[in-house]
Amino acid sequence: MLLHHVLTEFYAPLTGICDRTIALYGYTMRCWGDLLGRTPETTDLEELAVARFLQHRVRTKSAATAAKDRAQIRAIWEFCARRRLCETWPQVPRIIVPERVPEAWLIDELQRVIDAARQEPFTYCGFSGSLVFPAILLTAYSTGERIGGIMGLLCRDVRGCSVIFRAESRKGGRRDVFRDISVACADALLAVKRGPDDTAIPWDRHETYIYNRLDIILRRAGLPHGRRDKFHKVRKTTASFYQAAGGSAQQLLDHSSPSVTRRYLDPRIVKPRDSAPSMLPKVS
Repeated sequence: MLLHHVLTEFYAPLTGICDRTIALYGYTMRCWGDLLGRTPETTDLEELAVARFLQHRVRTKSAATAAKDRAQIRAIWEFCARRRLCETWPQVPRIIVPERVPEAWLIDELQRVIDAARQEPFTYCGFSGSLVFPAILLTAYSTGERIGGIMGLLCRDVRGCSVIFRAESRKGGRRDVFRDISVACADALLAVKRGPDDTAIPWDRHETYIYNRLDIILRRAGLPHGRRDKFHKVRKTTASFYQAAGGSAQQLLDHSSPSVTRRYLDPRIVKPRDSAPSMLPKVS
């Protein structure tokens, strides 16, 4: 049986995963299929085949990407094993993902990104990109919300200098959150406002196209534009400056634990109370 068939006809309905998660699983299977030269099947759920794919992903992408693929394959493999759709149980090699020092945008860098966004030439739902992208970036910076929640924000939930991100558009789908926003952000959202049931950010392209345009904006700003320099970097910027000012970044980002939030705090902004050089005897 094709794994994609298992995903769409059995796994997704029975586990209740959202459309975006289905798409992520589907992408992993397509990548595995590219390596196999055919669509993966339940008979491919065996130790050596999976290990070869994950090693390939570590070499060609990153350990983090391979770890994500590993988690998805293990989940659907266990699902198949429990229902006797395959003959083996998950035997998946561990993947060590190095924990990197968090990097945020400094304020002058973020300003350069927003200035570059104001030069966007294309239109979205009839609105100039020079209005749409600043609205996205200012909302991300003001609230620390993920890009999925921002793109799902409805016009009726923008209320002056505050917004409500509904659970349905947020990661996990568990709860709404209320966030204050700056006057600049409120003005930017007002400039692209439509009907109350429309999304606050006008968008009529594929959901991945936004990352392609951000890459171009970052190039225009003369800033790094790699995988770690996208919208999550704005989230890290908000978290770092909020924490440095005395706020709780964990609460702002709606994280489950401080250890998760720690991976968002840029040490250049959130400085330790006492650094090692200030506590050690001086030598020269």
